[in-house]
Amino acid sequence: MASTSQPPPPLQQQYLQLVGASLSRATWLKYESGWSAFRAFEAFSGLKATWPLDGPTIRSFITWCHAVRGIQHTSIKVYLSALATAHRLKGLPRPPGLDEGLTSMLLTGTANLQLAPPPRLQRRVMTLPLLKLLGHKLASLDWPPTDIQTVWTVCCTGFFSSARMGELLARDELSFDPSSTLTWADIRQQDASSFLIHTRSPKSGRPGGEFMDVFPFSDSSVCPVLAMNRHRDLQQEAGLLSLDSPVFRLHSGRNLTMARLNSILHDLCRGIIDPSKESITCHSFRAAVASALARFPDLASAEDIKGWGRWSSNAYLHYTRLSLEQKKAIFSKISKALCTPPSKVGSLHTPPQGILFVLAQAAGICLLCSVFGTNSIPV
Repeated sequence: MASTSQPPPPLQQQYLQLVGASLSRATWLKYESGWSAFRAFEAFSGLKATWPLDGPTIRSFITWCHAVRGIQHTSIKVYLSALATAHRLKGLPRPPGLDEGLTSMLLTGTANLQLAPPPRLQRRVMTLPLLKLLGHKLASLDWPPTDIQTVWTVCCTGFFSSARMGELLARDELSFDPSSTLTWADIRQQDASSFLIHTRSPKSGRPGGEFMDVFPFSDSSVCPVLAMNRHRDLQQEAGLLSLDSPVFRLHSGRNLTMARLNSILHDLCRGIIDPSKESITCHSFRAAVASALARFPDLASAEDIKGWGRWSSNAYLHYTRLSLEQKKAIFSKISKALCTPPSKVGSLHTPPQGILFVLAQAAGICLLCSVFGTNSIPV
């Protein structure tokens, strides 16, 4: 929703940047959902609301959210905050209807009457053996090589860089926002064997974005650098490679999105995990490295873990000041943790559930290579 009072044209871009920086990207996305819901409410009711919104309109919206859409109480409150923000953007005062007693009673009613949400599936953290299994299953699909490599590369990149997938992938298959989608211009070669990824609009909201180092891994079958190089070559062969285009696109030219990747991961995990109890999603990659390092408290410090995964502002700032060789030394610790068999960790390791995965861990990587062949994993 745009403001009705705009600054002079020479200042409009700076004005919009300042307004955009006032809230995190995640908050703007939630508010956009609220505004979309209000437009759907208008279409449902045949009402074209006038601004500022009056109390009856606001309370009708709350009732529609609960009774028609089945929206949870907490989300309805976020949607009301979105409406309040819309008034500010329009240069209008906060509508009194948001704070009236009857509005408060309706909100209390939505909280008391909402159905208990279904139990959430346990989200499993990605591990190296599981990543290998998914790679073998992915390589067996009758897909264009470009599509297989795109999915494999984003999985490897997310795994080793502790990336938030939402900062790498476009939100929409047919369009993208260059400020929040990784493009080829955001990837820079550091030396002959590593590259640097720049995410422009991270969830943390850090000015200037965040940077992630990607180093080669000793096992070439899951090396993120080899995967990215192969991916770039296939994107170029398909005519999809340009500096201002998204990094992760399919052979059709459509962008790979989180929704699409989650669907792919769900299909690949059939026969590996029990889908009624746990799930593998895009978020499973975020804590992969931290989970591996946590098994070895004497190997890497908490600051190393937080800096690598960008979980702490101070730790991340310290990490960014390290030399390339010092960063490689941290990744060497990560590699050691990932390559150490679970049996060497003792009681610190809890084997994940799932028969195929447990057997694969117990037998070790050699069994995987002998059964499937290391070349069957896309690199």
